Amino acid sequence: MSIITLSYVALALFLGYGVAVALSIAATFGITAVSSNFVVKDNRIKRGYKYTQDAVWLVCAIAGGYVASLVNGESHAWLVGSGLVAVLITVLWMNAWEMRQRGLGHQLVMSIVSAIGVAVGFVIHLR
Repeated sequence: MSIITLSYVALALFLGYGVAVALSIAATFGITAVSSNFVVKDNRIKRGYKYTQDAVWLVCAIAGGYVASLVNGESHAWLVGSGLVAVLITVLWMNAWEMRQRGLGHQLVMSIVSAIGVAVGFVIHLR
């Protein structure tokens, strides 16, 4: 692999991750601003919001996968897609506070949703 190819792979991973996380943060702030009672009760994340967060994360992962695919194109799609999934899941599991708040079940669901979302984003762009 050439240095230019590696640069595109790194850029695709960076932008895919950035888009997914930025959209997730924007959605979280937006939902919380509209209805904080929907999000938390007694400093704990509510169950309904956890399901909403799972669905929102799917959309964010699709967008991140699409952007990564847009930057990278068809070359090395498996490498970039797998790399983006690995980065998203690793960061997801490294955030210990959110993991405790979310619970193991939703953490696993968000991991699976990350993989599905990135794959869907790639498929949408590469079709």
